[in-house]
Amino acid sequence: MLLGVAAGAGACALAAFVVISGLGGHDRGTSGQVVGSTAQTPAAKAEKTAVPDACTLLDSKIADRLAPHAERGPADNYASNDRQNQCVWGVYSGEDQRQLSVEMRAIAGTQAQSPTDAARAAFVSERTADESGKALIGGQEITDKARVNGLGDEAYVVYSVDKDQGSGAAVANVRLANVLVTVHYSGSDGSDPIPTGAALTGTQDAARSVVEALNQS
Repeated sequence: MLLGVAAGAGACALAAFVVISGLGGHDRGTSGQVVGSTAQTPAAKAEKTAVPDACTLLDSKIADRLAPHAERGPADNYASNDRQNQCVWGVYSGEDQRQLSVEMRAIAGTQAQSPTDAARAAFVSERTADESGKALIGGQEITDKARVNGLGDEAYVVYSVDKDQGSGAAVANVRLANVLVTVHYSGSDGSDPIPTGAALTGTQDAARSVVEALNQS
C-alpha cells in the first residue's frame, strides 16, 4: 500500500499546527485558491463547487478507533464556507491523547487554470512542502513519507515526530479532481509518540472513508 513509508496560502500541513493541550491540529485555510486498507478507491468524476460537512463524512467506527471517546465538532478559528470546512475529533486528557481532523477544500479555477488544474498545482506545492519538512518548528522532524496508490487521483502521507512534546503526527493529503481531502492524526501514548505504522495506517483509513463518502455525495 505504501511506496515507501495540518494557515494561509502556501502553508505546510505539518507545520501549520494549532497547539491544543500539547497536540497539533492543522488548517490549510485558503491555500490552493479556495474561494469564500489497500482497496482501490474510484476518483470523483466531476469537479465540485461545494463540499459536504466534513463531520458527516468520516465513518464513526474509524473515528472511534483512532480517537476513542473523542469530542467532535467544527474546528475553531477556521474560515468555513461552502467550499471548505474542517472537523476535529479530540481527546486531550489522560495518558493516551489524540487529535484527528478532516479538512475538505473545493479548489476554484482561474482564468488560466481549470479547477482541477488549480487543485493539482496546489497539491504538488503542498506535497513538496510536507515531504521536505521545510516549515517544521524546532523539535519536529519527518521520519517517514510515501506516495499512496489507489486513493483518489493522487495521494501521499507524511509522518513526523515532535521530540520536545513526545508526540507523533501523520498527514494524508488526497486529490479528487478539484477537491483536496486532508487528514491529520496526532497524539501520544504516555510519553511516547503514537507508533508510525498505526499513525500512517490510521490517516489512510480515515482518508479512504472520506473519499468513499464524497464519491457517494
